[in-house]
Formats: sequence, C-alpha cells, structure tokens
Amino acid sequence: MKTPVLITVTGPDKPGVSSVLFAVLTRHGVEVLDVEQVVIRGRLVLGALVSTDHDPEGLQESVEQAMATVSMHVEIEIGADSKRTARLESSHVLIVLGRPVTARAFTEVARRLASLGVNIDAIRGVADYPVTGLELRVSVADDTMENDAELRSALADVSVRVGLDIAVERAGLTRRAKRLVVFDVDSTLIQGEVIEMLAAHVGCEEQVREITEAAMRGELDFAESLRRRVALLEGSTRRCWTRSASRWSSRPARVRRSAR
Repeated sequence: MKTPVLITVTGPDKPGVSSVLFAVLTRHGVEVLDVEQVVIRGRLVLGALVSTDHDPEGLQESVEQAMATVSMHVEIEIGADSKRTARLESSHVLIVLGRPVTARAFTEVARRLASLGVNIDAIRGVADYPVTGLELRVSVADDTMENDAELRSALADVSVRVGLDIAVERAGLTRRAKRLVVFDVDSTLIQGEVIEMLAAHVGCEEQVREITEAAMRGELDFAESLRRRVALLEGSTRRCWTRSASRWSSRPARVRRSAR
C-alpha cells in the first residue's frame, strides 16, 4: 500500500533547491502526484506531493538532511490527503487593479468570492507601478451561465464599493490565444480627451466640453455629439493636430500591461 507524503520547502530562492529535492525523491523511487512552486519577493515556496510504498519515515529523514545542505526549511506530512490532487482547471481569471490595492479592499474581494462558493486557486502579481495588479485564478463550483453572471455582478458591486478595477474572464485556451486587444484611447492609453485637446488649439474647448457633457447626461446620442464636436474643429490645420499630439501623455501602467 502506498503512503502519500506532502513536502513543503520554504526559504530564500536560490539555484539548485529543486534539483537537490528531486535527487532525494529519485533515490527513494517515489511517485510524484503534484508539484507547485512560487517565488514571492525572493522567498521560495515549493510543494511536492508524492507517494511511496516503503519507509516514508526514511524518506522524511533523507529530505530533511538534503534540505539542510542548502539551508532551506522543510515541513513533511506523512499520510497527506492525496485525493485532492485531482484538481480541475480554474474556471475564471480575475484581474484586480488598484492604486493601491489595500488589505481591506482585497479582503472584501476574497469574502465576496467565498460567499459565492468560489475558490481562489492561485494569485500572482502582474503590475506594481504606478498601479498594483493582481491576477487571481478562481474556480466556480458549478460553472453555469447563471453563476458566471452572478460572479460578474457581485464583483462589479465590490469594485465600486472598495475602489478597485476588477475584470472577469473565462479561463482556458481561448483566453490564452488572444492576439488583439481593442479598447478606448482617451483617458485609457493616454491622459486626457483628444478632441478636447484639439479644441483647445482651435479655440473652442469650452463648446466641445459642453457637448460632451450633454451627451453624458443623455441629452444627445453619441453620433450626434460626435458630429457637433467635429464640426467645431472645421478649419483646423495639420500643424494644429501635430502640436496637439506632441502634448499627449501616456499612462505607463496601461502601456506596460498591454505590452505583456
């Protein structure tokens, strides 16, 4: 009968830790059931779930001695639950952006996910300046269209309450295969509204802003507001457009994220 053994190695990240551990596992002829590794600010956490059909205590002693040679801390659980290794792929990926992402705000996100029965499978950082970005891989227990909609609605509510931007995507090959991103430029890739910058050079910035605000209040539809604003730019020269473009300022976090 095989005995499952959970090995958790922690300590400063350095070359050779994995090779030392798996050299010991090879000598003991174990079967590897699961492996995970993460590095957080230079600190390594390496977990390996294995099974052995002889002398698990001997395996434990060998691993402890080997990890001591590379100055790593190790915890070993003999008889760990191996049934939990058959993990399903995460159903969704959440991108959480904040400036900053406070502990309170993230707690609210985690609590809302828990209330929906959604498990957080993994978390990794995707941006650090000028905004903090976190990627959460999560699993919805019963992945139906209704639960997908409930997840999105709940996180939209949390996003407003705690001041975070939260994007929800379905996990899988379709997400990883994306090669084209379409999004707004004004106040997204760049700081400010282009048409208002152009209007400032022409001398009609106030009129353009009034039309924009009327559209935002629902008094004009987008097409009509665009026609009116563009009409005010009639007579502007190419030099005017070039001078305006030279003053556009990009938003670093957006540009860096889109380049990944």
